[in-house]
Amino acid sequence: MYPMYNVMLVDDEPIVKVALRTMIPWEELGYMICATASDGVEALTLVDKFNPHIIITDLKMPNMDGLQLIKELNNRGFAGKILVASNHGEYELVREALVLGAIDYMLKISMKTGDLIHLLEKSTKLIQEQLQSRQQQETQTQLLQHNLKSVKNALLKDYFTDPYYDVQQLDQHDAISFAFSESSCYLFFITFEQNNATQNERQNHISVSFIENIILDILETVDQLEIIQLESNGLLLLISCDTLDDHQIIRTDFIQRVIRLIKMYISITPTIVFSDPVRGYAEAKRTLERCKESLQIQFYNEITIIDPKDVHLKDTLDFEDVHDFSTQLIQNWKLSGVEAVNQATQQFLDTCKSKQINPAETKKFIVNCLHYLPLCDAHLIVEDPKLLKTYIENIASSKRTTDVLSIMELVFQLFSHQKQQIVTTHNRDVKQAIDYINTHYQKKLTLSLIAKHVNLSENYLSRIFKEEVGQSIIHYINTVKMEKAAELILKGNPYIKEISTQIGIHDQFYFTRLFKKHFGVNPSEYKNHVQATLGSEN
Repeated sequence: MYPMYNVMLVDDEPIVKVALRTMIPWEELGYMICATASDGVEALTLVDKFNPHIIITDLKMPNMDGLQLIKELNNRGFAGKILVASNHGEYELVREALVLGAIDYMLKISMKTGDLIHLLEKSTKLIQEQLQSRQQQETQTQLLQHNLKSVKNALLKDYFTDPYYDVQQLDQHDAISFAFSESSCYLFFITFEQNNATQNERQNHISVSFIENIILDILETVDQLEIIQLESNGLLLLISCDTLDDHQIIRTDFIQRVIRLIKMYISITPTIVFSDPVRGYAEAKRTLERCKESLQIQFYNEITIIDPKDVHLKDTLDFEDVHDFSTQLIQNWKLSGVEAVNQATQQFLDTCKSKQINPAETKKFIVNCLHYLPLCDAHLIVEDPKLLKTYIENIASSKRTTDVLSIMELVFQLFSHQKQQIVTTHNRDVKQAIDYINTHYQKKLTLSLIAKHVNLSENYLSRIFKEEVGQSIIHYINTVKMEKAAELILKGNPYIKEISTQIGIHDQFYFTRLFKKHFGVNPSEYKNHVQATLGSEN
């Protein structure tokens, strides 16, 4: 089916217009005579009303002839095509009409049906080519704008992600207009990184175009807006202060509407960090880093809107001691199992949350405790040391306190407790002294300290201890320390100074003398000595 083209006939002779109307089946060929006029003045009044694609005009007419009509159409930017109908002897007029832009002419007296159809087809072909050219230009313009936008986003991404990218480097790109080089804007950092989404949901990464549509859905029009995809699941939104202020939208209300629309379209809840107004890209870059740092608070809280002014993370954890907390965990585990461990851990995490301890410091403390646990009890057995190492690494990389609690439960499932060879005694004070030594062997233990703990005099404790145990209390302390040192050596710790410190002896040379006296070999020789002994027994 032909496309329909509007044709206007302009001639002061009615017979010519009638002849043109009847020469060809206009509508069958895709043309429609939309209007007729008797001179140029009348034609101009009809052009705006009917928007003809083709005008067939006489050259000699009263009021305004064909040449004057063509000139005026040119002045008005007429985009259609013009054919002229002339009489014999009007060659100069025809030549001038062609110069002015008419595409061709025909002689009224010898006009034929085929000739008219040919001129109409020539006109429509030019119209189609013109339309195609215009579309190509529009496409090229859109592509250029898209490319400039892509280049701009790439430059801004480099600027905000590269600490060495200076703001002056943005100013070197004269062809690109940056909206907030001087003006003020609100900054929003949108991310899914901390969200507890499923693995499939995490694959639905937010995009620049998606967020643009969300913003337009809320504001309808946006004067100044820049969205930079910093990472697959992190976007930086800069929006002019005037835009929100003119719409009388509060930032938190704006964020809630963004979150609601994202959840509605892709069923994922993002986290959005927002800032006070910033001016220029240098301040925006500093503010973005502050926003990213404040995201760490999500280790303690499942929150979706964060104001960095409310987050003041502390890098020092000074309310708990590794030894004391590790000892508490072991005791809780012995008495009540893994559940008691999680309760103590939860209380610790709650305290860290209330004090806004940097999550990195919180996790570091727990990791140190897990490394220290075997030192708290000489009879603690780790069933799978490699798996314990993996669990400790998982603690260090955990995103949530709930992850920490889950891993702690797995850690203590790896532990078992070898019953101590309890010295046979019915003396309650001696039993209390032995328990204290076995639990605190890693400290510097003295007779005075132990006597004070059991509330006895030093002389009396020394006497009843030897009577019940068969050895002096100092000898028993050294035995416990040496046995623990031997255990550490067999587990692969090669550093004598570190081992001596871990069992509460800070003089390395004194430790070596005690160890050799107890086992008959130096600490550095002990592991090979044990392996050789076992080999000879086999």
